Amino acid sequence: MKLNYSFSKREIALILVLVLVLIGLLYYRFVYLRIGDQEKQYDTTDLEAQVQQEQLQLIEWEKMQNEIDEIGKVSTSSLETYDNQKQEINLLNDIFEPVIRYNFSFEKPVAIGDTVRRNVKVSFTTIDYKSALDIITQLHDSRYRVLIHDINIAPGDLTADYLNALATEALTDAKAMTQLKKQVETLMAANLNIDEYVMKVYRGEPLTEAPETEPLTESEAYAEGMEGQEMPMETILEDGTVIAGGTAPVAAGGTVETLADGTIVAPRAPAAETQSETQTETEKPVQTLENSVVNVSMTMTFYETAYNAPSLDGLIIETPEAPQEQAG
Repeated sequence: MKLNYSFSKREIALILVLVLVLIGLLYYRFVYLRIGDQEKQYDTTDLEAQVQQEQLQLIEWEKMQNEIDEIGKVSTSSLETYDNQKQEINLLNDIFEPVIRYNFSFEKPVAIGDTVRRNVKVSFTTIDYKSALDIITQLHDSRYRVLIHDINIAPGDLTADYLNALATEALTDAKAMTQLKKQVETLMAANLNIDEYVMKVYRGEPLTEAPETEPLTESEAYAEGMEGQEMPMETILEDGTVIAGGTAPVAAGGTVETLADGTIVAPRAPAAETQSETQTETEKPVQTLENSVVNVSMTMTFYETAYNAPSLDGLIIETPEAPQEQAG
């Protein structure tokens, strides 16, 4: 039996194809599938999603914890039992203590069912706009249930004018000095500029004396002494000849000239058009909320409950209106 068999080209090609297929199957089974199993085993996508969810829950928990911690710090209003007017007045006096001036007008309380409301008309003036907002915020956040409405805010006198007038008054009035210190400290806390004169009064420093006027020249002194007196009118010709005439009053502020022969020439009155710029009246700035004291008017409504009230004296009782039935 002869084993000497030679493969044809076609058979050799088929054998090579089968070998390649076998190698591919072996690679797929023992390499590709095993690597895929390992990738799935070490895949962190689900783990990352779980970690992210845990972080969001932690942030939400911290937010809730902060809100719980702040409950004891934030002032919350309460519905007091009627009649709480005395305590409300004490609260208003404490809040409005730093303002320039204030006025309250209490209306009679009105009850509808167990709810009592009392309107209070308020007008006050503060040193600046920020102070006005601070007052309104304190009222809103007070411990008593209150509704603030009908607010009107407008600029008043210029802050500089008000402070200068108050500083002048403070030189002789202790109450004005107390008020001045209060207002200056408010402006200093807001880092606003304050006039040097006001600061000297505030600190109790000696005020600068008015500077002495310069001595008048001989001709100016003569003119000042001759002011209002009749002087002979004289005309000086081109050749220097002086022609005497009538009389005319000496102009205030003019200069008297004396000629070589002793003739006195009266000064002319200054023309109105030659008025210096320093004599022009300086225009005051426009009053705004930024450079003026602030006037505020508003209405506050305090709410109380008539439930278990010791007395209902002074209440105006209103009957709730019944809802009207709509026609078919």
